[in-house]
Amino acid sequence: LPIARVEIHARNIFDPVQPGRLARVFDLANRLHVRTRDKTVRDQLLFERGEPWSTARGSESRRKLRSLDFLVPAAIHATRAGDSAVGHVATRDVWSTSPEFNIESADGKQYGSLALSERNFLGLGKAYSVTYRDLPSGRSRAITYSDPSLQGTRIQLRYSASDGATGAGNDFNIGQPFYAEDAPRSYGFQWGRAASIASLYQGAAQVASFNRRQESWSISAGAGRRGARLVRRISGSFESLDRRFGSTHITNPSNPPPPQFVGGEESLRLRRVLVEGRLWQPEYIERVRVNGFGLTEDFDVGSSLSAGIAYAPRLLGSSQDEAYARVRLATGIVTPLGFGQLSASASSRIQNVLLETVSQVDAKWVQQSHHAQTFLLAARGIAGLNPARDFEAIVGGLSGLRAYPSTAVAGSRLWRLNAENRWTVGERFWESVTVGAVVFTDAARAWGPGAGGADWFVASGVGLRMVLPQWSLGQVMRLDVAWPIEPSRDGQLKPVLSFGSSQAF
Repeated sequence: LPIARVEIHARNIFDPVQPGRLARVFDLANRLHVRTRDKTVRDQLLFERGEPWSTARGSESRRKLRSLDFLVPAAIHATRAGDSAVGHVATRDVWSTSPEFNIESADGKQYGSLALSERNFLGLGKAYSVTYRDLPSGRSRAITYSDPSLQGTRIQLRYSASDGATGAGNDFNIGQPFYAEDAPRSYGFQWGRAASIASLYQGAAQVASFNRRQESWSISAGAGRRGARLVRRISGSFESLDRRFGSTHITNPSNPPPPQFVGGEESLRLRRVLVEGRLWQPEYIERVRVNGFGLTEDFDVGSSLSAGIAYAPRLLGSSQDEAYARVRLATGIVTPLGFGQLSASASSRIQNVLLETVSQVDAKWVQQSHHAQTFLLAARGIAGLNPARDFEAIVGGLSGLRAYPSTAVAGSRLWRLNAENRWTVGERFWESVTVGAVVFTDAARAWGPGAGGADWFVASGVGLRMVLPQWSLGQVMRLDVAWPIEPSRDGQLKPVLSFGSSQAF
């Protein structure tokens, strides 16, 4: 039936406020919070007055609202009104101002990041964040602003700027993406500039560095069409890249870096035209208690294949004639024993040989034996062939290998494996807190320059999780204690503490 009108019911964080000891706290939170405006919700819906009602469009709108990270779509449905339909959309806000952090503490040193984010400024859906990072490469600060619906349109805007001991950068994106499965077109413009110091590591220590400058911009447009089950898309873009590397500085002459890390000044100019096509068969499932606790999450277990080819001729200003290719694959499976997702990508510059070839594989398996327990297996593989001098795959305490330094494992090829069992211990403590516990094992190994012949790094540990479903989306207060198994850290099996506002992998 055609939609006669769409009624929006945007509710506050606690609506209604439940009686109890914390009723006054919840009421104060409602008063301090600016409720999401009806127009903000309406701008994100994939249906409007005059269009025929579609249950599939309602489900897709629910997923789109969930991805905003500042509200929960409580209900999206339609009722009959004569020869028309009335759409009903009910949402509940979450507290949109929150800290985000990821910190590793060991041996008297702390590394990590701390950010303060506002994801729904004045109820308009605009987001900004201020971030401070303290990493082995140095300290830096960054600000980010994003708008998912510029002036009520489908155009999205994002800007970020950073500055610190290792350099400064700016990034600007504006355009209309494929905002729905049957979106007919997309277009966009991107510009970025960065000046930084590239650091290369071996044995958890910096062994080389060099100055790096890069400026890029691109303009793109695409068209899409959805059939009965398959989404077909094709896009074209013009991409410009100017990159300059300085001479390598050896950090410690008594510990020389691999020869692949050493080089003189070099510059690269690329002006290339790229054409890319995608075939996608979406198949979404909803699950609870996978990455969060008590919140519904969306997972695409359908299949997708995209391939792109580009040419960068001297005629357009490139350093020399060359081609470029990239391919991406994603698929999933659902069984009575759980569900899995697999994604893989590869890209390469092509001259007489393959240059700067980078491939990556991510896989995850999720098994939920009952409502309070979730078992996860995850794997990530990264490999570089004839990579750029600044390429290095790194894993450590801040990226899924708990109990080791943040740059413990580095190389041109790398595997990281994780296994974690998560339990929900109790819900609605103090009327709003959900508590969980985990046991885990992490493992990683690298090969090639920077690996230094190291074998597998393995750690195990236990952790605590705390979630405030009424207050935040996607944030899990994580506290982990891990023990290095092989090799031991500094010759001792000392526990290492890490904590953050999201899961470790």
